Amino acid sequence: MRISKHEEYGLRLIAQLAERDDQVAIREMATHEGLPETTVAKVVARLRNAGLVTAERGRNGGYSLVLPAREITLAAVVEAFGNSVYDGDFCARMSSGGDCAHDRSCGLRPVWHGLGAVIGNFLEGMTVEDLVRGDVTRVRRTKSTDDLPVLGSCSG
Repeated sequence: MRISKHEEYGLRLIAQLAERDDQVAIREMATHEGLPETTVAKVVARLRNAGLVTAERGRNGGYSLVLPAREITLAAVVEAFGNSVYDGDFCARMSSGGDCAHDRSCGLRPVWHGLGAVIGNFLEGMTVEDLVRGDVTRVRRTKSTDDLPVLGSCSG
């Protein structure tokens, strides 16, 4: 599993917004996180496109959460960046873009599917409020692993 820098920044920035009751400007977020303003602007734009944050223009403008932090799951934040643990291109990447020799009888594919489901369940069971409070022990089980959607698939 790889967490991209933008996913991490997204989690950090959304936690920062959750800690504040007022609008937060990009400049403030960038200073707080030690990131360039352009990077923060790109990350916040993804969060906004995903419907997680809203922007207010003007002198006292900035960004804020659309929903209360207790209603935003970490899965929703990670999904804003379009990456998944196990996606449809996984097998092609692992076989250097060609046909996989194990396409019909892959013993590992169920492992990657299961890992994706476990991680998805973990992220779905934790909210931004949990993250801000540092309460990672309170993860709620949202679904059984069998009920979770497959994040991608390979042929076969």
